[in-house]
Amino acid sequence: MTNPEQRPQNDRGYYGAGWQQHQPPLPPQQPAGAQALGTGPSAPPRPPRRAGDPTRAFAPGASAATVAGAAIAVVGLIAIQAVSGLVGLLGTSITVSPFQSYGGQSVILSFATGVFLSPFPFYAGAFLGLAFLTPITRRSPLPVVLLRAVLGGAAGTVALALVGVFTGAYGTIAAGPGRLVIDVVTAPLQRGVPLTAMLLATATVAWLWLGRPRGARPGPHAGMPGTVRPADAVPPATVQPPQPSSFAPQPPQQAAQQQGQQQGQPYPQQQPYGQQPPSNPWGPPPAR
Repeated sequence: MTNPEQRPQNDRGYYGAGWQQHQPPLPPQQPAGAQALGTGPSAPPRPPRRAGDPTRAFAPGASAATVAGAAIAVVGLIAIQAVSGLVGLLGTSITVSPFQSYGGQSVILSFATGVFLSPFPFYAGAFLGLAFLTPITRRSPLPVVLLRAVLGGAAGTVALALVGVFTGAYGTIAAGPGRLVIDVVTAPLQRGVPLTAMLLATATVAWLWLGRPRGARPGPHAGMPGTVRPADAVPPATVQPPQPSSFAPQPPQQAAQQQGQQQGQPYPQQQPYGQQPPSNPWGPPPAR
């Protein structure tokens, strides 16, 4: 016998302890730029974006429902402004023709400026805020919707202040630095506060409109705003109930009856394979 330490490298046991194992080929390496951008096949999949929390003030995201809610709120605000301006236009038309100038400006032009042109930055800022940062959703409770409407009005007021930076900088040439303060601070607040108060009412209308019942026969909670819509159908159960097994424990009375029946019957004797029991076990052996 040879010394186990002197055996060749290829002979290290019967079970192949020294066999050369074939390693699987390595996957092709992607360039560093492709993996950094997430375009290579080995890049992990991106997790899906979660929906905004309906109970928080800020819920960034965009969807058709949030854009519709913002549009309803802003269009309702413009309608209120238009009705208010139209009443003032009719009152002015009693003494002055609508196509004449009143106070150095045309009556029609002053109506269009006060209703559409001057508050347009507020409309744009409030719409963008309500559509992408503080959306009006049917799952949100009413206090959260009102808080989001206030934040949308604040976004519109900031937009008015940004426009006032340019108009105030131009006005300082003739009126001095006080014009910049007026256009950036006081004038945006003067317009933004009442517009935000009206935006609260229109946001409530948009919240009620988005949470209206849908369908011919809505359920008891299908159209209630601030709640989650119930499921349309309940899926079938995937876990079946346990079936009674033969090995399950039996009552003591039934087990005692079965044991007594087994004791009263003789235990069957097993015969060797291929042999039949003799008809007369005490007689002579059969002739061959």
